[in-house]
Amino acid sequence: MRFYLIFTVIFMFMLLVVLLQIRRQAGLSRRRFTLTLLGGLALSLFLASTRFMPETWPMAVARPAWWIGYGAFGLVAYMFLFQVTLLVAETGARLALPRQAPVLRSRRAMLAVTAMAVATVAWGVREAGNLRVLSRRMVSPKLLRPVRVAVVTDLHLGALTIPSRLRDLVALVRAQRPDVVVLVGDMVNDHPDALEPYAAILRDMRPELGMYGVFGNHERYEGDAKSARVFQWIGAELLRNRTAVLPGTGVQLLGVDDPGRSGGAREEIAQEIRSVAQASDPNLFRILLNHRPEAWREAAQPLGIELMLSGHTHRGQLYPFYLVVRLFNEFMGGFYEENGQVLGVSAGAGFWGPPMRVLAPPDILVLDLVPENGPGAG
Repeated sequence: MRFYLIFTVIFMFMLLVVLLQIRRQAGLSRRRFTLTLLGGLALSLFLASTRFMPETWPMAVARPAWWIGYGAFGLVAYMFLFQVTLLVAETGARLALPRQAPVLRSRRAMLAVTAMAVATVAWGVREAGNLRVLSRRMVSPKLLRPVRVAVVTDLHLGALTIPSRLRDLVALVRAQRPDVVVLVGDMVNDHPDALEPYAAILRDMRPELGMYGVFGNHERYEGDAKSARVFQWIGAELLRNRTAVLPGTGVQLLGVDDPGRSGGAREEIAQEIRSVAQASDPNLFRILLNHRPEAWREAAQPLGIELMLSGHTHRGQLYPFYLVVRLFNEFMGGFYEENGQVLGVSAGAGFWGPPMRVLAPPDILVLDLVPENGPGAG
């Protein structure tokens, strides 16, 4: 809960900066500014209330509140970005072009910034629905037959979920004709007791070798038992620090739980990887499901694990706020190879918080695993 309080405080700070700028640009009187400020405070508290609403309240009540609250966050974030850029430009103009400076704090400038923010949000809402497929091929003598793996992460099912987009996701996954689908965490975001209809949509992926999943940090936030039930509704077998062999393929899946806290988790993840690897078979092609793209070099590579699959980063989700996320994550999205071992990081098929993605399109990963001397190995 502390994270969401910090999230709300950040929102309030951005909103205050935006409102102060608007006051200068529009020439608001003290009375009008006070009323506007009170409205902004109410919006901030409204955003905070989404996490304090009892989950027994129906989705018909929760969904509008979440859309208004998190939609407002996205709009304010870009208003803040553009207004700060404008303020910096105005400061520079005062020194270099003093006659032009007033234009940058005018009502016209305010309207231009607002239009840019609205256009960016509209683009982001649209981009959040433009799923793409990132593909990779790996060849190994350990494989007994070709296996196609589809990777789905970070759906963040909850009050902001759009069922039609889930159906589009299922259609896209089925079009890839995967043998197995792995769900690499953060499938659950909120209201886990109300997610059975969404889970029923995802159940239609129906790959030949089944579906498997692991917990991300958001499953841990919502509670292990409730989150596990959502995976059960989907029809996915949870790998909580254990392994599973895909019969007749030469493939073994290893799954680790996310620690469920925001920072300082790398060593704990590394220890979990080492622990579950002890129960694995190095003669099989091992695929590690690890929600965060961490401890790949520290644990997975030294253990000879051929492939690690992760999500978590959303590839930053909102550019240029991507740059902040990049400070804390070396592997942001796509495929990385070192010493013949591969790390696949999905940007996620959904979104968290603001219902949009800007220059960070959602994706699924598809990996073709091919026997060294089998069909398609050339």
